[in-house]
Amino acid sequence: MAAKLYELLNSCVVRIATPAKHLGTGFFVAPGLVLTCAHVINSAQGTSIEVYWNGRTVLVQQIERSGGASSPDLALLKVNIPEHPCLLLHGGAEPHSRLYSFGYPVYSYTAKVPPAASTTFESEGWSGDRQDQLKFKLGNARPGMSGSPVLNEETGCVCGVIQETFDRGGLLGGQAIPAPMVYHAFPALEAQQKQFHSQNHAWSDLLTQEQRKGLPPDWLPQRAGAINIFYSYAPKDEELRAELAKRLKLMKRQGLIDDFYAGDISAGSAEREEASKHLEAADIILLLVSPDFIDSDYLYEQEMERAMERKRTGKARVIPILLISIDWENTPFSGLVPLPRNRKPISTWKDRDQALYEVATEIRRVVKELRTERGSSS
Repeated sequence: MAAKLYELLNSCVVRIATPAKHLGTGFFVAPGLVLTCAHVINSAQGTSIEVYWNGRTVLVQQIERSGGASSPDLALLKVNIPEHPCLLLHGGAEPHSRLYSFGYPVYSYTAKVPPAASTTFESEGWSGDRQDQLKFKLGNARPGMSGSPVLNEETGCVCGVIQETFDRGGLLGGQAIPAPMVYHAFPALEAQQKQFHSQNHAWSDLLTQEQRKGLPPDWLPQRAGAINIFYSYAPKDEELRAELAKRLKLMKRQGLIDDFYAGDISAGSAEREEASKHLEAADIILLLVSPDFIDSDYLYEQEMERAMERKRTGKARVIPILLISIDWENTPFSGLVPLPRNRKPISTWKDRDQALYEVATEIRRVVKELRTERGSSS
């Protein structure tokens, strides 16, 4: 994972101190809002709680605690700090996932200003009847780390908030409150997170393509005028899909397109749900036609059928890309103009590079048409 993502997370973290000298950690989740554990601030009132960030100290203006005795141990602190980053709070962590955290551990209760420090853990998975806790091990969660963010290195997203330690001096780890429970406690916060990250590129720009695929489209910033392209294809055709994507990469670098490909949609319902969300947001849907594409019940009966429905309602352009020889003349998309235009599947060309070039050129033409309709410059 990019070192700059760790740096961005660290820059979102604050130190919290109360008049009773309770010390803890929190982090920015929305403009002017710091998330922490309720026990960090205990019964202190807002104007008596100090938040330290980036060399300055401010007093908390307002506190919102999660309600009820059975509610998560969480609190939102309102502060007057303009122009700060916000981390991305989303998803969970599978067992054995690598986790990273950054906060203000207390090694000596006489320490006036505890230094910030990072630590790593390994996820053990969920606990609790409602899966309301995330257990982790192989790391030292010191006092003062309560309220620290827990970053899932696989997804590139913060998946929880450290709540307690199992061993102050050892490596037994502890437990965190997972992101879904945060949004259950503060329903409006999820919309604020989406709004921030759909407008701010800082976090998403540091994610890999695979990590971006794990986020719903409305969590990601949309380039102004960018055309969304969706690849519908069988996993066995990944090599040809990747070769085509290379030919379209320049348009992506120019900000003309964004793209999504689902990979192995047989992996599970979560992957299919994410693919469905991106399919619904697509401006251009590329059907990568091959025997394996036709053979897939999911691709043929769900993705392709939905693509054709979106075409019928004028919400998307659908373009069949002929990869491998197959009888497709009696399919629902047989009335569409395929690529290559000579109807010769790419895999049968002696010069495959030329075939891919011609396909990419036609796709660029469609992108230009759509951008012109939107009033965007090409």
